[in-house]
Amino acid sequence: MKKKDVNELRIILETEFQKNLLDSSIDNLNDQNNKLRFNNFAYSIRELSRHILHSLSPDNDVRNCSWYKNETQTPNGISRGQRVKYAIQGGLEDKFVEQEIMEIEEINDLKKDIKDSIEILNKYTHINQCTYDIESSQIEIFSKQIIGAFSTFAKTINESRELIINQIEYKISNEFVEHSIYANIDEISLLSTHHYLEEITPDFIKVLKIESKIIKIEVDGTVDVRLQWGSNRDLDKDIGAETHTSFPFCSLLNLEIGKKLLDSKVTIEEFNVNTDDWHQ
Repeated sequence: MKKKDVNELRIILETEFQKNLLDSSIDNLNDQNNKLRFNNFAYSIRELSRHILHSLSPDNDVRNCSWYKNETQTPNGISRGQRVKYAIQGGLEDKFVEQEIMEIEEINDLKKDIKDSIEILNKYTHINQCTYDIESSQIEIFSKQIIGAFSTFAKTINESRELIINQIEYKISNEFVEHSIYANIDEISLLSTHHYLEEITPDFIKVLKIESKIIKIEVDGTVDVRLQWGSNRDLDKDIGAETHTSFPFCSLLNLEIGKKLLDSKVTIEEFNVNTDDWHQ
């Protein structure tokens, strides 16, 4: 099993529990002295896959998608394929995804790969003469298929979000420029008589949620400011003071989707600056 595939899968693990479960699953697989090593791997990685898919695709969010229809025999049920689809494209329509992000066929192929992998896991979770102490060559083939499918799934999620970010990054920067011109930041205003925003620099951009009409984005970065104590006249008389400094910020943005990503509108919903270091 390639270490690269395992690391790719880690990208979408959200909790320490999920990461520990992955490590334990791999430990089971590597236990050469245990004739149940693949069965133990199958059970634990199947449970991990369930946690992953449910955390990336909450029930209500999937059901609220315009593309959702019940494909199961359970009332209001959600299929595994629909969870995979939501994790990648959220509430976006297939036509929009096809035009702006990736070919729908890629997602359909991935849904099939995940389904096939979980069917293997289901088979070897139940122990009988046919599934006990399987050959190492078979274990290698199956484990590569299973981890490979989920690592490709993780990679696809990451790539789709990167593509969205790359297309609208300049819009985000422009919105911060506007914000720096007009904003009065409470956390900073408490530090001095006057403050002036000089620059807001986005350092890290993450897509949090994709709805049918809005994409929620988190942006972390730094804000450069000039702090001034006293009036401009006080500064001229050398009885005031000023300094230049910077603070980290965390911001929540809404991207209102147009006909194309490039037509979308970005607005800042929250903008919080951390000035804790200033008080230490």
